[in-house]
Amino acid sequence: MSMMRFRVLFRELGTQETRTVHVLESSPSNYDLPVDEYGFEELYCTERRCDCRRVMINVLARYARRHVATINHAFEKPAKDAHVPEQTFLDPLNSQSELAPMLLKLFAEVVLSDPGYRQRLVRHYHLFKRVVDDPAHPDHRLTREGFDPEIDVEPDQPAAAGPRRRTPILPPPPRRGKKKKWK
Repeated sequence: MSMMRFRVLFRELGTQETRTVHVLESSPSNYDLPVDEYGFEELYCTERRCDCRRVMINVLARYARRHVATINHAFEKPAKDAHVPEQTFLDPLNSQSELAPMLLKLFAEVVLSDPGYRQRLVRHYHLFKRVVDDPAHPDHRLTREGFDPEIDVEPDQPAAAGPRRRTPILPPPPRRGKKKKWK
């Protein structure tokens, strides 16, 4: 299953609605986290007709300028006999920092305690999956496998303003006919 950042398809909405938590030096806290601003960036599945009903959250520390945790969250509680018994957990396939356990606790106890935020995640999921499942949607091509938003140019972006599209460098075609001798 391939995951893609919500902001690739919904840049403005994603920027406006990305949840952040500011940990201040003076704030009392049950979380042993350094002073920073932590952004909870949403990623969703790009597999067509998949109704996984989950979101992956990359936690980014703004001032430390690094990825500090990856959290996996399902919208519904799993069944008792489910393969993964937790609804919200640190994703074992992605890198985690030493701050990850405290960020998971912060996310579960503080961020997810907001019903509006939980509804926002579900709304973003449906917006994202609508693009993924509709080949006629103008942004559907962005969800195809092999498209790398960090490298590939989006159509509304002038080539000089953003990163260049990857194109293989091919050798020139073979010469045909007689070779000319240079004097």
